[in-house]
Amino acid sequence: MVRDITKFFLKNKSLSWLLMALVLIGGSVAYVNMGKLEDAPFTIKQAVVTTSYPGASPMEVQKQVTDILEESIQSLGELYYLKTDNRAGLSKITVYVKKEIRADEMQQLWDKLRRKVSDVQSKLPAGAGPSVVNDDFGDVLGVFYGLSSDCHTYRELEEQAEIIKNELLDVKDVAKVELFGVQNRTIEVTINPTLLSKSGLTVHDIISAFDKQNKIVDAGAIETDTHRLRVEAVGSFFSMEEIENLTVVSKDGTYFRLGEIATFSESYVHPARSKMAINNIPAVGIAISTVSDGNVVEMSELVKETICHLKDRLPEGFYLESIYDQGYESAVANDGFVMNLIISVLTVIAVLLFFIGFKNGFLIGSGLIFSIFGTLVYMNATGIALQRMSLAAIIIAMGMLVDNAIVVYDSALVNMQKGMRKRNAILAAVSTTSMPLLGATLIAVLTFLPVYLSPHITGELLSSLFIVIAVSLLLSWVFAVTQNVFFVQEFVRRPRPDELKGELFQGRIYTLFRKLLAATIRKKYRVVGCMVVLLALSVWGFRFIPQQFMPLLNKQYFSVDMWLPEGVRIEETEKQVTEMVAYLKQNSEVKQVSSFVGQTPPRFYLANAAYGPQSNYAQCLVEAETPEKARALQKMLNETLPLKFPDALIRVNRFELNSIPQALIEARFCGDDPAVLDSLTQIAVGIMRNNPKALNPRNEWGNMAMNVQAEYDPVKAGKLNIGRSDMMMAVKSLCDGVSVGVYRDENKKVPVLLCTPFEEDFSQKSLEDLQVWNGTRSAPLAQLTDDIELGWEYPLVRTYNRQLSMAAQCDVKPGHTMSEVLNEIKAEVEQIQLPEGYTFFWDSQYKDQKEAMEALTKYFPLAIVFLIIILVALFGNFKQPAIIFLILPLSLIGMVLGLLCTGFEFGFFCMAGWLGLLGMIIKNVIVLLDEVNIQRSMGVDPYHAIIEATVSRTRPVLMAALTTIFGSIPLLFDVVFGGMAATIVFGLSFATLLTLFVTPALYAIFYQVKKENI
Repeated sequence: MVRDITKFFLKNKSLSWLLMALVLIGGSVAYVNMGKLEDAPFTIKQAVVTTSYPGASPMEVQKQVTDILEESIQSLGELYYLKTDNRAGLSKITVYVKKEIRADEMQQLWDKLRRKVSDVQSKLPAGAGPSVVNDDFGDVLGVFYGLSSDCHTYRELEEQAEIIKNELLDVKDVAKVELFGVQNRTIEVTINPTLLSKSGLTVHDIISAFDKQNKIVDAGAIETDTHRLRVEAVGSFFSMEEIENLTVVSKDGTYFRLGEIATFSESYVHPARSKMAINNIPAVGIAISTVSDGNVVEMSELVKETICHLKDRLPEGFYLESIYDQGYESAVANDGFVMNLIISVLTVIAVLLFFIGFKNGFLIGSGLIFSIFGTLVYMNATGIALQRMSLAAIIIAMGMLVDNAIVVYDSALVNMQKGMRKRNAILAAVSTTSMPLLGATLIAVLTFLPVYLSPHITGELLSSLFIVIAVSLLLSWVFAVTQNVFFVQEFVRRPRPDELKGELFQGRIYTLFRKLLAATIRKKYRVVGCMVVLLALSVWGFRFIPQQFMPLLNKQYFSVDMWLPEGVRIEETEKQVTEMVAYLKQNSEVKQVSSFVGQTPPRFYLANAAYGPQSNYAQCLVEAETPEKARALQKMLNETLPLKFPDALIRVNRFELNSIPQALIEARFCGDDPAVLDSLTQIAVGIMRNNPKALNPRNEWGNMAMNVQAEYDPVKAGKLNIGRSDMMMAVKSLCDGVSVGVYRDENKKVPVLLCTPFEEDFSQKSLEDLQVWNGTRSAPLAQLTDDIELGWEYPLVRTYNRQLSMAAQCDVKPGHTMSEVLNEIKAEVEQIQLPEGYTFFWDSQYKDQKEAMEALTKYFPLAIVFLIIILVALFGNFKQPAIIFLILPLSLIGMVLGLLCTGFEFGFFCMAGWLGLLGMIIKNVIVLLDEVNIQRSMGVDPYHAIIEATVSRTRPVLMAALTTIFGSIPLLFDVVFGGMAATIVFGLSFATLLTLFVTPALYAIFYQVKKENI
């Protein structure tokens, strides 16, 4: 059948030229139109359920809110596990679903989650909820700007940001725009409790007055003979004066104007949820996402144009700066990879020219172009964008794309040199090589199959790598038996009779090579024994290779996380991060520093970790002049920042392909008693502290913080007719303010808060003297309680699958790896004696890596079964597939040598590169063994068959290997794919020797080949 297709292609020249032209035109159009991203998209399989429960302690939140919600969520069949953060008044449940769930199933799953959460809302205690399910947790708002001003209020910043937001929403391919760091406005009504008590008013009286005045009610309509006139009851608050003139009626019917008993001021919600600044200037973030099928590069360019126009119209004192531009970063990454791609193409063609001359090299290299352009057509049709993974796949496949063409082309040339007519030589070459090459190509694709099928985020991340490699390799086989041989027919001259060679593969080099092969067969057991020794040395040497599961990125950006002790006010966190920004700005290499207090900003980069809201947390996003200067800064800051801010936990983070966990190493304990968990955790923290390579050992829950414990006495307070709610409102009015109503400022609902004046040096004695009112009388707080004293509590309470959970955490000092430190402390931590009912496991990066490796190996047996089936079908026996399988482990020798020489860490991408390396080795060995079988079928004895087959296949094997090696060299200088490239370059270099020498030795052992047997 393949022969018939080839013959059709050779005969129908016009159609053949048309099809090839369409491939080139289609590839060019596809490249222009296809989406462009910085990194391959992947689905973050998490959702966050948040529920407020004002006034409740962390433990009350956990027991009365979180546990009820978790019980309902746990019935989800797709659930993997639950983690919760419980803080005073707030439950935050992170729902992790099974890794096997694919992206197209996620929305339906989140709808089920919403129903589960909605079903139990009625079971929550009074005052709790409603729960909010955030299922766009993984959305990337990759174009991030900041509007800053040091002379305008937060209200003016918000108003200007809203104008910019509305303009940006009209830009092509913009999906949504979010504002970050907006300070919610309030109206503070400050009133003296004594004066409120004398007037006979209560907080409820003021709330009732607001409801009556500000509530929107349908007033109906008045009908005339011909019209119906809607009645609009105008009366909502639109100014401070209207609030001051609000009439409040006491229970005895006395009327008061609110302005007579209170003072008014505009302020912001206290404490703030989050704050943002750019170079220590207050700012509001403007985060923009692109539509799912949009081009982020084009969208960001259009946004940039709009921003330039908006800058010209900004009022004086406003500054609009770019914080992170995914479109620009994508363009830079794509331009760099396209340049590497061009270099790889030229390198491959140069290798071909060196081996087989200009004309032949150019003709074979043309197949490379057709394969790439055909792959671009497929990528555009199926929605695979140009991004780091898909472009790397093309470069990795680069050398392999000419393998098929080399073998067919070389076979056709050899046939013509033997005197065959051109078309017969071509068809004979296709007949003898097409099926082995197809089998070898399928095997090369199959070696990447476990990566693609991996039910883990890494599988999704690398899915485009597999698809692009698979499509390009299969297209290379198609073009090898069509376009490649068509060019042989059209452009290669058949040798004249006087140019025909009587004996092929002759000369001094071939004679020397035959002698080496003869020596290899003669000393076959020694050759194999040496390989076994080298393999053992490689396994031993592997321990000296540093391990980094996911590679770091080469960016001019990095982040600095700061955690102050639990219980610290957000104002103190803001003060310290302001000092940090000032310190960072002293470095001339720093271009810009954006700071975020209280919580992380919107996910402007896919792998960003999300923290908060928590008052003791802050993050700085630092932009350096160059990636090299960024790395030098990180090294310096790792040493200096902990000394400059001794009370804070500081972590300097380089951008990675996957999310950075809160700690690299986590020893997690689960049980029922926080005191027991604390004791177990402290033992593990102590073990971590004893390791000099561990950094910042700590308890996941943080430190215990002081609180004020005022025990309400219902007997004492009952005699005074003062309820617990009266007491709590009085205390809340001191700092936070009690909400008594809202007024509508256009589309904004601004809360009105009743506040009590207090001195900054407020003491416990002042708290005891705080007047609590009920509308008819007031009493000091001390008269309503048994005791007022300072106590201690955990501000953060965490659970794992409905059990209280506490982890001992630490990071790793620069120069060391997570695996290295974990291996040193693992045994000692695991020896900690656990009380009955308590469990332990390693969490964080160790757990994630273990799951990734299990997911990767899950489909290894399937790939191996397919591989065996194809090999047995190709060769019709078991001995030759066994030879191939024995050669594969020896590929580790070259890989280990390459990583040791280059200094790259071993990680997931190196493993993916090794899988690709296995496919290349199998392909070369198949070509060699197939030629041995052809020689044997022609009656050549085994000894000469293996030598002559190896000699005749040396040129295509060397060309195929060298094109792949040199095509991968540009990736050696890429931070992400350097380890993968080193695996392929060094591994394939050594594997070529395996193909040319170890394969004949193993063949001689399996078939008992000896020269004297002839």
